[in-house]
Amino acid sequence: MSLKKIGLLALVASVFAIGFFVIIMERGTKVRSQPPKPLATLEPFEGKLAIQSIDDLRVAGRKIVLCGVAFAKPQSLRAIVTEAVRRDYQGLVLNCKTVGTGTPCDGNVASKFGDAIVVQCFTSDGTDLAAKLAEGGILCGLPAQAGSTYKSCSSGS
Repeated sequence: MSLKKIGLLALVASVFAIGFFVIIMERGTKVRSQPPKPLATLEPFEGKLAIQSIDDLRVAGRKIVLCGVAFAKPQSLRAIVTEAVRRDYQGLVLNCKTVGTGTPCDGNVASKFGDAIVVQCFTSDGTDLAAKLAEGGILCGLPAQAGSTYKSCSSGS
């Protein structure tokens, strides 16, 4: 190989390396701040209750968590309790409002829990579903979330 060809090859390699370096540095140093995601305004919604399991409830196709209550019984009872709740409440029309819009859990829990919306739901006659389930001993009130709004399982009665 002649000295002229080696020089030309070195020049092309240098230009390529410099260009590659510039591209890498340009991509690595340009930091564009992402615009803040707008907070979704979670409006009240209405729909029929669908019960997948006692801790997988859906209203109008949205996965929900009832604020202030939870299933705290032995897991061996989960299937039996799910069937009982399905029998009594499946298809019930509910009006739900999200945490942050006047629920007993406002300020104590987030408005979302994983892929579920945290809500307080009422039947057409104004009965709070969580209160009804807690009174029936199906779900347990969580004082850390809703104070004494819902009957706790550890209340002794």
